[in-house]
Amino acid sequence: MRTRRRPATALAGGARGVETYTRVSLYSFVLLEPFFSLYAVAALAGTDEVPAVGPAAVLAALGLVHVALCLGTIHVGFDEPLTTGRRRPRPVVAALLAVTGAVVVVSVVVLPEAVGDGLMGDPRSMMIAVAGAATCGALAVATPIRRVLTVGLAVPVVVIGVRLASDPTAGTVASALGTGLGAYVFLLFWASTVRLSMWIVEVVRELDTARQASARLAVAEERLRIARDMHDVVGRALSAVAVKSELAAALARRGDPRGADEMDDVRSLAQDSLREVRRVVAGYRAADLSTELDGARSVLRAAGVTVRVVGEVPELAAPQADALAWVVREAVTNIVRHSAARECRIDLDRQEETGEMVLRVSNDGARVGVAGVAGLEGGAGLVGLRERLAAVGGALDVAADGDRFVLTARVPGEVDA
Repeated sequence: MRTRRRPATALAGGARGVETYTRVSLYSFVLLEPFFSLYAVAALAGTDEVPAVGPAAVLAALGLVHVALCLGTIHVGFDEPLTTGRRRPRPVVAALLAVTGAVVVVSVVVLPEAVGDGLMGDPRSMMIAVAGAATCGALAVATPIRRVLTVGLAVPVVVIGVRLASDPTAGTVASALGTGLGAYVFLLFWASTVRLSMWIVEVVRELDTARQASARLAVAEERLRIARDMHDVVGRALSAVAVKSELAAALARRGDPRGADEMDDVRSLAQDSLREVRRVVAGYRAADLSTELDGARSVLRAAGVTVRVVGEVPELAAPQADALAWVVREAVTNIVRHSAARECRIDLDRQEETGEMVLRVSNDGARVGVAGVAGLEGGAGLVGLRERLAAVGGALDVAADGDRFVLTARVPGEVDA
């Protein structure tokens, strides 16, 4: 089953920039086709033969339709295959091939014969080469280059055939072969340039997919580690509780007073297990500001976000430092999960007038409609941060300006004795 490729707009960061640049470049490349066609008009200037207005208008109209279909083919091929599941060409591709054939036929009928050697001296060969090269270039967006170049062999064959049909003399044969070779080289350059550009885009897509898979694996590995730690801490205690509870039940049925002693042991085991679980959870929940800043650098860089930390880690009382560390952790989580950020800045600044410590996290790529941007007051994470900061006398402010999101936390500048 053929899987649909992700649209270019779904990619973030540098991948999106590469795709946008390549798409615009290929569109611009197609728009060069009318300018190449002007060589055919220039060749007509040296002859007394001027095509009739009607047929010339038809050829011009076909040329414009051909350009539009090339743009449409590139647009479709950027995000999905150019053939359906049964290897049938999509409608835009079928229309492009049909119009290309029409351009070739009308060029042969309307334009005059060659007035010189090579493509520059033959209006018909120039039009055929340009139309063929543009068509193969559009197909090369989502078609293997070998297949495109194989199909493109029809262009020099048609060029040689048209030249020989008008004058099959020995001199014309050599000139026709040279013109056909020039047409194929022109097509080779056009199609290879497009295919190379798309190869770069495909590499970027694979790298972005690998980065996202790595992030998912890291989350899964962390979950497994937590599960393993909890199993090691709680598993043994629960096994002992189960055995002692069974023993206590058996003793109680016989009226043996030792059953009460066993239940006391079960209670002690449960209390010890609860303390160990709290100790483990406290280890996961403890937050250190310096550690969180280092982790923020690592996580954001792995996500393709340029990060800059300005300022020194302050000396604060443990509750205030812990609250700011949680702000960093939550902010980085929101950037990775709910934005298409490409750069992030973390500022640490102590206000001289009030002595309070200010932590500011700003990033671009904020998505409208995501909790924390469209609904600044609705995010559960932000509510939790406000509660933590309020407990130490601090406050939290959030603001969004276009695609930029700024989170500002303030805590009293108290220092441990």
